[in-house]
Amino acid sequence: MISAYGGGTRPFGCYTEGELEGIRLRIEQLPKVRQEYERQQQLSEQFASREAAAPLHKLGVFRVEPFVFKTPPRTAFLKLSVQIRGKGTARIGGLRLTHSQLGLPVELANGGLESGMLGWSQDRENGSTVYLEKLASWQQGLQPSGVTPSGASLADDLQCICISNEEVIGLTILHYGETIPVYEGDHYSVQTVLSLEAPLGEGICIGVHFLNAAGQPLGTELLSPLFNRPTLTNWAFLLEATGADANMYMTTGESKFAVRAKQKLQYMLADMRVGMDIFRRDGWHDDDTYGAVHIGRGLAAASVIYDQIAGSSVFLTGEETELLAHFRYIADMMMDTHYYRFDLETFPDEKGGKRSNWNADRATGLGVYALLFPNEKQSEAYLDHALSVINWQLAEVVDSDGAWPENIRYHGAVLHRYFLFFVLLKRLKGIDYFKHEKVKGMYRFLIGTVTAPDIIQGGSSRSPILLTPAVGDANVQEKWFRLLGYAAPFYMDEDPQLAGEMLWTWKHGGEPIEDSGAFPLPLVALLYPQPDLAEQRPALDSVHYPDIGYVIFRNGEQNLQHYAIYEASPLTYHAHHDEGHFSIWADGVPVTLDSGTGGYYNGDRHWYVSSAAHNVVQFTDSFGNFANGPLQSTCKEVRFSEELDHASSLIPEANAREYERNFLFIKAGFNVYLIWDRIEGASNSVWNLHTLSTDASIMEQSIDAACLNGKHLSAYIAEPELPVITMGEGAVAGNYPLAEQQHFRVYGGTSDYVILLHPRTEDASSLQLEQLDYEEAVEGVRLYRISRTDGKWFIAAINGTKEEHLVTVPGPGPLRLLGESESTSGQPEATQLRIEAGRIHIAMPR
Repeated sequence: MISAYGGGTRPFGCYTEGELEGIRLRIEQLPKVRQEYERQQQLSEQFASREAAAPLHKLGVFRVEPFVFKTPPRTAFLKLSVQIRGKGTARIGGLRLTHSQLGLPVELANGGLESGMLGWSQDRENGSTVYLEKLASWQQGLQPSGVTPSGASLADDLQCICISNEEVIGLTILHYGETIPVYEGDHYSVQTVLSLEAPLGEGICIGVHFLNAAGQPLGTELLSPLFNRPTLTNWAFLLEATGADANMYMTTGESKFAVRAKQKLQYMLADMRVGMDIFRRDGWHDDDTYGAVHIGRGLAAASVIYDQIAGSSVFLTGEETELLAHFRYIADMMMDTHYYRFDLETFPDEKGGKRSNWNADRATGLGVYALLFPNEKQSEAYLDHALSVINWQLAEVVDSDGAWPENIRYHGAVLHRYFLFFVLLKRLKGIDYFKHEKVKGMYRFLIGTVTAPDIIQGGSSRSPILLTPAVGDANVQEKWFRLLGYAAPFYMDEDPQLAGEMLWTWKHGGEPIEDSGAFPLPLVALLYPQPDLAEQRPALDSVHYPDIGYVIFRNGEQNLQHYAIYEASPLTYHAHHDEGHFSIWADGVPVTLDSGTGGYYNGDRHWYVSSAAHNVVQFTDSFGNFANGPLQSTCKEVRFSEELDHASSLIPEANAREYERNFLFIKAGFNVYLIWDRIEGASNSVWNLHTLSTDASIMEQSIDAACLNGKHLSAYIAEPELPVITMGEGAVAGNYPLAEQQHFRVYGGTSDYVILLHPRTEDASSLQLEQLDYEEAVEGVRLYRISRTDGKWFIAAINGTKEEHLVTVPGPGPLRLLGESESTSGQPEATQLRIEAGRIHIAMPR
């Protein structure tokens, strides 16, 4: 293909003049694409002004360095300090403190230096200087890995403290003056915003003094490990802006944009090399931005960017040779098993081995490089390797439902990187992976898991929008439906029904076009979405995805009004202790949610992976503490019907002889949820419930939470009797108006739990739950009647014994069982119920 600019023969970015005209027309004629183009144009100009003010290595020089610790017994307060040790210059942009046990920030008065050094003091030796320095808004810290970008704008009045030690053994201590109340025995994380242009004589550390209730010191000062490496701009900080520069050059032909992209590309590739060398040597550096997962993403994006500007004639003598050498070095390192163990079928966690999302991103990055650099000596071997990895993963990792077996976040992340590789394979080699049934299944899985249209995320000025659920390491606002918008055109001929369903889901999911999230590819947002294609509403029913462990319950108008997702997963990836957790949307309002996920290395995970952060039962361990539950469970049964959906799972709890959770969605005009936790031989336990609510009332046997948009969630506690109920709060991700959910804990001793959840409007009547006496009176078999003020009712018949029992229901007249046909229900008399061993049945009047 002849390039429109410079006469080169690059195959992808530098299009022919006719193709470029088509791209310009798309930008002109499609409002969403034009809006995205203007955003990228603005981003390119923003970075151009930043580059005029400072060299590239100084654009993103701050890091957020975490230190996680546990407060010792009798701790009531703590004091913090920052120690700058040894000769050299350092900058401190402030302190943040997180109660990691709950995922919640601890407010620090002037921790971010908004009021200068008010409340701070200093100890410094002779020859050391300390002064305030104003920062530009873009001189920010590197985002902690795992955090979903919030889209919030940055402050424009940032300050930092600049410290210069002139002596070899110089020491300056910045004391944060506030005495901070804390809880004993809990985990906290202090995060220091810091910058080092060059290493100090020793480094920077945090000092923590623990105090008792009287303000007296407890033991010696706790010091964090020393931080002592340069914090020059990380390559990832420049990636999106570099892509925007390349896109501006591609559409305008103005060489200034190619020059900008070239300069950033030179810096990024050199920085990647340095970081990869450290990662290979030490195994870690700046969390995981130099690991195979992110370098794979960066290699693919950088290859495309180079391809876009290669014919621009902006490379000076030797520059292109140097860039190509960087690319070769990075590609070669990606094949080094000392850097990444892609040769192993099993690995202790998700950061290694053939099955990992890390390997998918590594292989696709290598494959994109091979396709765009076909004349490189190793390109054919790299391409063969990339294809072998993807073929193996599609056969052995992606399950029969099309799910990537980690969670929604990594399903989307892998599919995202697959997409670019598949586009290039089709364009350059005529190999069409979009036809692959597993690839189609991956897109169908995104469609099949959608939530109810969320009124809160839609906002007051927009329609409610579909979301992907937060289960495990995922957040609801990650906008994975953009992938459906990118890929739908590739199915218009191959599978028009799938293409239509992808377009429908994309449009009802907010029509995201921007490639948001980590390590974006700005070009795909301009090239592929076609909003004018025909859409088709998919059939969305209750569904079970057994291999990844999601059970989804739906009901209401078009099955989009009520939604719940229940986890019963055989997988352990990302180590969330969330088996048996559920999230619920009612009439488009989220009333109880998975907490989601936060940063991976900044202390957030103490909360987000814990059982306490999920709607699950916890049991006491041998020390009397409520322990985290298991990482996997066995789904025992799933049944769907018009009136009743039911899932049950065996959860291998270490502190119980047997534990089974039953989660029922009772439709039949009620739309309520009944949870029965059948527990045998257990220690004491607690039942966790989180509600996205602003207020709540607690009675002897019930909780009523005032949720958003006028919704309430009422919890009626049939068992245990007279429990202790407490209320606290815990963090929830997702960019909701509330940054935390109310957290209720129902203490049940060694009892079973039988709890009814009733999402309702503020003015709707409450339900009545009463236990029924019956003449057979079998221990372990109980009947509960749940009734409305209009006279409608149903009975929950629970058999906690090992034997089947026949019971006579007092007075209601003939009964029928929900979700069970008359021919198989086997009820001998109209007023009798045969209750199977260890089962729960729901009965209503005939």
